[in-house]
Parts: sequence; structure tokens; C-alpha cells
Amino acid sequence: MLLLSCIVVLLGYEVRRLQDELALKESEIAELRDRLSALKKAPYVEVLNDANYTKRVLPLISKANESVLVIMYVAKYDPDDPADPANDILEALVNASERGVSVRVILEGDVSTNNETARFLSSHGVDVRYDPDGITTHSKLVVIDGEFVVLGSHNWTESALAYNHETSVLLKSEEIADVYESYFESLWDTSTPIS
Repeated sequence: MLLLSCIVVLLGYEVRRLQDELALKESEIAELRDRLSALKKAPYVEVLNDANYTKRVLPLISKANESVLVIMYVAKYDPDDPADPANDILEALVNASERGVSVRVILEGDVSTNNETARFLSSHGVDVRYDPDGITTHSKLVVIDGEFVVLGSHNWTESALAYNHETSVLLKSEEIADVYESYFESLWDTSTPIS
């Protein structure tokens, strides 16, 4: 009987030790979950140098589900050059619009090459505007689905996308996208629809 009592006491100690260890592991798991959640909320940043811009931005536009907002200083549509990466991006905007994605583009009005681009996009259902007279809009900004932001030095021209040394960044962050969506809307409200 004494032996049985000792075994019961020892088992009780072991059960409490295992319960304490389990509580510690549960606490560690909760802490790891909190850290993972914080990491998921942290912005993802990817540097897009030179021609890598098109390799990353084109698939994002092609997979857009809700919206693509663009502010571009120079976007040059060149229908006579089937190998021009700027054409690929502009055609991806048209395809996105045709599948129901809201696509809106603001172009610098004082750049003559933007005129053909504006006509091409608007003739395919993309809502295009020019920035206000007297203000140069030198931004190169894309916001996709309220989650992805691309900004930097790349204009949408063959030279910028294929030959020049250019640097941009891709950010994945709803918070940052929200800031740039608001910026886009403030410019949109003062922009002129193309005629």
C-alpha cells in the first residue's frame, strides 16, 4: 500500500511537471504565432532593377482581380514593334479591363508620346486622364488590388524597360497601398479626361 501511495505521488508530480511543460510550450507557440502574424503584416519589398521590372509587374497586372491604378510620366505605345515590353504592359492593362478589373491611368499631358497611348487604352475601355495643365506629374506609380505598389524610375518605354539602368521597388503592403491609392485619387480628381 505504501508503495502504491508513493507511485501515485510520483505520478502526480510527473503529471504536474508535464502540465507545466505543456503550458510553457503553448506559451511558446502563441509567441511564435504572434511573430508570424507580425511578419505577415510587414511590407514585402523587392528591388526591380533594369528589365526585371517587366518580369515582375506584367504578371501582377495580368493576375489583378479588382483594380490597377497607374500614374506614369511617359507610357509609349508602339504598335509597330511587337517586341516592345511597354506594349506588353499596356496590353495587360487592356486585358485586365476587359475581364472586369477597374483600370485607371493618369498620364503626363505635356508628353506627346502619351497621346497615342491614351488613345489606345481608352479605345479599349481603360479610363485615362491627363494631369492638370501647368503641373508636371513625374510619378511612375502602379497600385494593384490595394495590395501591391510599384514605384521608382521606370517609365513605360522600350528604352526604360529593356535598355536603360533603372531602379524601382515592388512593395506588398495593404497599408502602403492605401496611402498611394489616396494619392492617386487626389490626382484623379484634378485630372482631365482625354478627349
